[in-house]
Amino acid sequence: MINILFRSLLVLEVKVKLGNMLKPAMALFLICLIVTAALAFTYNVTKDIIDQRAALDAENARKEVLAGADSFREIENIENIIGDNPDLKVIKKAYAGLQDGQVLGYVFSIACKGYGGEMNITAGIDSNGKIAGVKIGDNSETPGLGSKATNPKFLSLFKDITPKEPLKIVKGKKGKPEEINAVSGATVTSTTIVNAVQAALDMSAKLENEGGGSSE
Repeated sequence: MINILFRSLLVLEVKVKLGNMLKPAMALFLICLIVTAALAFTYNVTKDIIDQRAALDAENARKEVLAGADSFREIENIENIIGDNPDLKVIKKAYAGLQDGQVLGYVFSIACKGYGGEMNITAGIDSNGKIAGVKIGDNSETPGLGSKATNPKFLSLFKDITPKEPLKIVKGKKGKPEEINAVSGATVTSTTIVNAVQAALDMSAKLENEGGGSSE
């Protein structure tokens, strides 16, 4: 009888200890479940808003670099036009800028590697091969150094150039319109932007030669 009672007490003690261990574990599980559900709900609610804002920002960037266009038509299958040209692979999207239904020029969304990481650049080229505008989007360039090359003062150096030769970064006095003065302390970032704009110029020329691309 004593042995049975002793064993019963041991079983009871084990159950109590197990219950004490499970309670905080269950509480933690419920907290994680509630937090995960809340995050998922917040993401679903805000995702469409974030996507709409990103699309609006991209549209505004296109209007800024090709101001005369009243609408934009995305050019599909640009990888077929880029082919195996490594210099053009930085171009991720291309748009024909339209004015009253006529092609005014092209806008390119470019992703390339700067000094601090990936840089997103939007460049507009009109149908005559003139640089209509350049805008820098998300980037990780060093504040106070590489970031100097992303400000409007440097980007304005590109505007209205119709290059006869490839763009080139120079230090000191420039002798040709195609020469762009590097920002002091930001040569890598300056060169990245110049190469991106050159890719836009080359792609624009290809599109003009191929009849403006296709939306099909």
